[in-house]
Amino acid sequence: MDDCSTYSESVHHHYDWATTEPSMAIIGAIASLEEVTPADLSTTLDNTLYDYVDPEALDALVTADSRLVISFSIADYGVRITEDGLTIRYD
Repeated sequence: MDDCSTYSESVHHHYDWATTEPSMAIIGAIASLEEVTPADLSTTLDNTLYDYVDPEALDALVTADSRLVISFSIADYGVRITEDGLTIRYD
């Protein structure tokens, strides 16, 4: 589980998981914070999302009917997915 106390700032985006894949939302949000295109994010972070979590499994778990909370870290970012959106924590 992600230790959220180590991050000083966060951004939250609301999503409808019926129309947005969580994996793509994460990539887009972190790319925006890094000020790069989603295609360039793996080069910027020197890793891919798959190095931290299986994107297909994540997309299968998080659906419009999900009532769960998933937290994990990607590089220097804390990721938290809830039924209504995505929070990215960072320094």
